[in-house]
Order: sequence, then C-alpha cells, then structure tokens
Amino acid sequence: MVVALTVAVCWFRPASIDGSNGRSIDILEQVELGGLKQWISIRGTDVDNPLLLFLHGGPGSANLAKLRTQCPELERHFVVINWDQRGAGKSRAYGSDVRDLTVDQLRQDTHQLVAYLRQRFGGRKVYLTGFSWGTVLGLWTAHDYPDDLAAFIGVGQIVSYAEGEALSLAYVRQVARDTRNRVALHDLEGIDPSYRANDWYPQLMRQRKWLLASGGVYHTASSYDHEVWMMLRASEYSLIDLAFWPSSSGRSLQAMWPDLMRLDFRKSVPEVTVPVYFLIGRHDYNAPSRLVETYYDQLSAPRGKHLIWFEESAHDLFFDQPDAVVNTIVGISESIR
Repeated sequence: MVVALTVAVCWFRPASIDGSNGRSIDILEQVELGGLKQWISIRGTDVDNPLLLFLHGGPGSANLAKLRTQCPELERHFVVINWDQRGAGKSRAYGSDVRDLTVDQLRQDTHQLVAYLRQRFGGRKVYLTGFSWGTVLGLWTAHDYPDDLAAFIGVGQIVSYAEGEALSLAYVRQVARDTRNRVALHDLEGIDPSYRANDWYPQLMRQRKWLLASGGVYHTASSYDHEVWMMLRASEYSLIDLAFWPSSSGRSLQAMWPDLMRLDFRKSVPEVTVPVYFLIGRHDYNAPSRLVETYYDQLSAPRGKHLIWFEESAHDLFFDQPDAVVNTIVGISESIR
C-alpha cells in the first residue's frame, strides 16, 4: 500500500515554477514505500505533460536538485519526479534497520512509486529515466512491469558491476602509466577489482578518486566541486540533510555493494518489452561503455532499442552535455506519443 503525506517544508523549497494558466505543479512531499516514508519532488509547467521519473545514482547518491539545476528545460516538457531513495538524502531514515537497505527492497520501492504516480496522475504511463545505479532499478522495472512504462531511458547504463569494475581499474592504471603518475600508481597498487577483501570500501574509494582525476566520471571536470555547490544551493535540503548526506551515501553503498557485484544483465534481463534507450558517454569508465554495446547487441527489444552516443561526455551526461540530454529525452517522448 502506498500512502502520500504532503508536508509543509517551505524553508527548503526551490523557486516556484512559472506555469501557464495556473497549470504548473510544484510539490515536495513524502510517500510511504515499503513501509518507510521517502521524499519525492514533483515539478513541471503543465500538470498534463508526460511523467518522467528520475532514479538517482549511487546507491545512496541522492540529489533532488540535479535535473532542476542541470536540465531545467525538462520541466517544460514533462512532469519531473525526483526521488531520494530509501537510506539516501532526505530519505536517510537513520532509525530504520540497515537490513532494509537491500537491492530487492529498493526494487520493490521503485515499483510502488511508479504505481503511486500512475494512480495519482490518472493512469498515465511513466518515462522511467535511470542514471548509473538508477539504471539497475530502472531496467528491472522495465523488465518486470512493462505495462507501467512508456519507455525506459538508461543514462550511464550498468550492465555488470564485476566486469565494469575490472575495466575501470585497468583504465585508471593505464592513464597513470601513460602520464607517469607515480603517486597514482602507488595508490592503485594492490587494489582487487572484485572488491571482496575486508578493506574493499577504502580500495573502491581510492579507485574512484583516480577515476575522477582521469576523466572517467566527467569529461569536462576533474573534481566534484560543482556537485558540492549544487547540493549546498539546493533549497530542497536542510543543513541537517546535507550534514548526513555523505554518511548515508556510504551506508547505502556498503550495504548493497556485495549483491551488486553479482549482477549481470546479459544473463538476468535478456529481453525488455518497452522501448529502450541507452544514452552513453563516449568517455565513460565508471560504467564502461563497451559493456553497454555488447549488451545492446544481444538485448531483445520487440518495441525498439536505441543506443545513443554522447561524444563529449563521460559518465555524467547531465553535467557534460545537458542540452543534448534534454533534446534527446524530449525527442524520445515526441516519437512515442
């Protein structure tokens, strides 16, 4: 059962939308998913526009303001729903049991949220857009509940964590060798890409540090400074939300990572019966693009599949090429309607 609870939180509301003829929607609220209250925002200039649900990365990398600030034009074409997933951001729920932070539970939460949105908006189907880890939840939902979706859009699509991590580590080591970066080579020494050792999390964080510096996360930046400033300016979050954001993000990642390392969509999801779009950065080594190519080639998609390259992007297309992302997603909806 899904129950919506609207909450007055005016001290961290974003600027209101200037809609035409009073048709805009601008809501920040809690919904109950899997027995836990979780936060969503719903924004758009016309409440009758198609529904676009955004599934953030991580696990745990919540950001209610990402599309609002990086791709604001989407709100003119869609009713855009952002969701801080269980254990992350405003939905951190520190009183909840960490045993509820499971891949299967997040999978159920996603389905319940889609069902709630369809019920709330008169049965309209959802354009489900996942980013990074969000593509895992999105692809499963597309496979399991195709009747709920107009299309699935995977941005930085995950295919196999285990194989992807091996390729990602090989990439940063090659960059370190090519640039004769002794500090990087030393820091990357001894990292096991299977991440099964007791100290797997510090190893992963070291790899991610050099992946960022090597251009595998952003093609046009080598730090997270822009992400930090975006969060600090995000009126959706209180100071308490921001203070707990890093620890709740790490908590979610550590809880679910072992299960994710067993994931391989080439085996578990060979067919999807909704239109499928993979938006892929040419320089992505966080979710290595070569894996998406191999998966795309073998994926059965009777209602159509599309692999769309972004030549000036790495993993985060929303930062590297936001206008191109908006144009592509708007074009997808126009081709389906």
